[in-house]
Amino acid sequence: MKKLLLTLALTFLSFTTLYAEALKPLTYTLTTTDGNTINITDTKEGLDFQEFKGKAVLLALFGHRCPPCIREIPEFIELTKKHKDDLAIVAIESQNYPLDEVKAFQKKHKMNYNVIAGINHNDFISYIAGRAGYTEGIPLPLLIAVDKHGEVQGLQAGQLSQDELELLVKKLNE
Repeated sequence: MKKLLLTLALTFLSFTTLYAEALKPLTYTLTTTDGNTINITDTKEGLDFQEFKGKAVLLALFGHRCPPCIREIPEFIELTKKHKDDLAIVAIESQNYPLDEVKAFQKKHKMNYNVIAGINHNDFISYIAGRAGYTEGIPLPLLIAVDKHGEVQGLQAGQLSQDELELLVKKLNE
């Protein structure tokens, strides 16, 4: 009888632990091209960027061979300069470019914001694409706008103009 009770107790404990693990929010740690880490936790409302508390975040998926992605780089550079205290841009190269090539691309284009080689973070890219409703292929560029409270406020496939980006940043910081 004691063996049966012990077996049942251990089984219950195992199921309870598995259930608790399933309820934990997903957390991702991304590494930028300069070696910094960005910790992102999935929440019901959006994404919690632990390093950017109180700031709006533009999460951009881009490709090194994508003309609209390349055209938006100067716009992101200007946004980063203008909104250094209330905005973070996290750009993930999503066409499996090797890390050293992403670093060279970043240097060539003078990207002054957080850049990540997606080849090292395909799990996060797949998660974001799925959450955004893209089960097959990701349109590039893809921008996820997260307000200063960590709530996703918008999703945009395709390039936005500088004026549209400025309005978006203003809205995200309200």
